[in-house]
Amino acid sequence: MHFEIPTSEPEKIARFYEQLFSWKIAKVPMGPMDYWLISHKDAGENETMGGLYKKTMGETGFLNHFSVVNIDQSLAKATNLGAKVAKGKEEIPNIGWFAILQDPDGNTFALFQASGRM
Repeated sequence: MHFEIPTSEPEKIARFYEQLFSWKIAKVPMGPMDYWLISHKDAGENETMGGLYKKTMGETGFLNHFSVVNIDQSLAKATNLGAKVAKGKEEIPNIGWFAILQDPDGNTFALFQASGRM
């Protein structure tokens, strides 16, 4: 499972979590936006556990990403079970694919399929 932290001040929040948990947080360009990859201080280069980004839609709180083997099959299964798609499947260049859903009770979560880099 991975998570994301949407924030209005990415640099400030990155420093906060680096100091609080001794996380390694590295800024990387990701298309038209910047993204900060989060990993444990002793993790290898491609062992991320999450990320943070500058929020654009009023997002709040952590967004949990559940790793899946096949995002298309998992999306279909989730919607058949009553989930609503909040953001359809989208590629994260050189990382993988994700989609954001709401469970039948309205809780938001994301599905994530790695492209092999992570």
